Amino acid sequence: MNSVITIVSFAVFLVIFLWIGALAAKASDHTETDYLLGNRSFGKFFIALSAGATGNSGWIMVGAVGMAYMMGISALLMPIAYFFGDFLFWMFFPDKINQLSVDRNAQTVPELVGSMAKKPQGKRIVTFIVAAITVIFIGASTSGQFAAAAKTLDVFFGVNPTIGTFIAAGAILVYCVTGGLRASIWTDVVQAFVVIFVSLGMLIVALVAGGGVSEIIAQLNAIDPQLTSFTAGFTSWTLLAYLVGYFFFGFGFDLSQPHVLVRLLASRSPEEAKQARWIYLAYLYSTWTAMVLFGVISRALIPAIDDPEQALAFYAMQNFPPVLVGIVLAGVFSVIASTADSQLLVCSSALARDISPALYRKMSRKYGVKYEQGMTLVVGIVAAIATIYISASVFTLVLFGAGAVSASIGPAMLILLIHRRTNYKALSAMMVAGVMTTAIWRILGYSNILYEVCPGFIVALLVHEVLMRFVFPPANKPVVKE
Repeated sequence: MNSVITIVSFAVFLVIFLWIGALAAKASDHTETDYLLGNRSFGKFFIALSAGATGNSGWIMVGAVGMAYMMGISALLMPIAYFFGDFLFWMFFPDKINQLSVDRNAQTVPELVGSMAKKPQGKRIVTFIVAAITVIFIGASTSGQFAAAAKTLDVFFGVNPTIGTFIAAGAILVYCVTGGLRASIWTDVVQAFVVIFVSLGMLIVALVAGGGVSEIIAQLNAIDPQLTSFTAGFTSWTLLAYLVGYFFFGFGFDLSQPHVLVRLLASRSPEEAKQARWIYLAYLYSTWTAMVLFGVISRALIPAIDDPEQALAFYAMQNFPPVLVGIVLAGVFSVIASTADSQLLVCSSALARDISPALYRKMSRKYGVKYEQGMTLVVGIVAAIATIYISASVFTLVLFGAGAVSASIGPAMLILLIHRRTNYKALSAMMVAGVMTTAIWRILGYSNILYEVCPGFIVALLVHEVLMRFVFPPANKPVVKE
């Protein structure tokens, strides 16, 4: 499809995003604190919508739609299970995270986790491990976002996936490099409203086109009765395992993902961080549920499609006038960009500051915030190149990357937040154990039964507790042992 009207309507939204990013860059005082945290100046509304938009990621309109297209109504089990873990986190921890980051002067998540260690050597080791996990696995998730963008541009305009990847990366990097977290959060808020409009609008249109709920159910039953079964393909035990696995994912995701946590670090106060929860939950689950239901309905409306992850794009192209197609494309791009820009920033800050603090101090003295900006550009280019050579689906890339981070950084953050006695060696071992467990679990194929975050999270905590009990027993006084 190459309609000039579609291109223009999409370009209007793209220009708006770039303009907002430019305004953010202009508002910046060009300090590292502003680039990394926006000077901790954001209220609950901005924190909530930005965290929700960042958490949604490209798979909401691409991967989740494709999953629902294949599974049917049982695809709703994932957001339901995820919600309870999500809710648990937002009830008890956002204010604590903000307060700890201020008290310990931590501007990145690796710095915050590393602050648990009192000795410089321990602090360096823990910070390095968290930074390395961030760069590797959040970087992989960033490639998943670029892959989602490339798929979308391919469907809408027939753009070669390689070219589409660099178009998406280039557009995001323009405002991300110059404006830092302030540009990311400002654009997230606007992108969130676009996503709300597109996701709810697409669901309503699909419902009407399908002839209503009863007619859609009848069509789905004719295709495959399993599509209308809420527990299709599950036994009692596998259903329990599935729900437990994604409960842990919801809880572990919020505890661990640096691109989400950094929004809490950037809140102007602990109270604002905690109050953001209802706005966040309303936004995230209204859009996620809408896209899952749209994916289910799409199976009835367009029953034969080669790549289910392209269902939303195909439906829009076949049924909407060009101007609305451009708006739908803007919605897909919005949900991708709001995650990709955040992931790029946390990867670049981890690479620039936390992997080698000595190099960071040297380069920062010489180049100031330009060093951070340069690393953001480098990470974006590398992620775009990696996307071209990664053949996994968006759904697989995002879930594996997020899972490995959830099962490693997540338990470490929990130790921090509950003020559990710890040691830098135990912290390091638990994070390595979490990553290894998730990788082995997925390689063995058990992820289809129980999502790997659950065993990874549990194994990591067990490793920590065993080491603290038998290798680093408590001294006479309740102090942190190094």
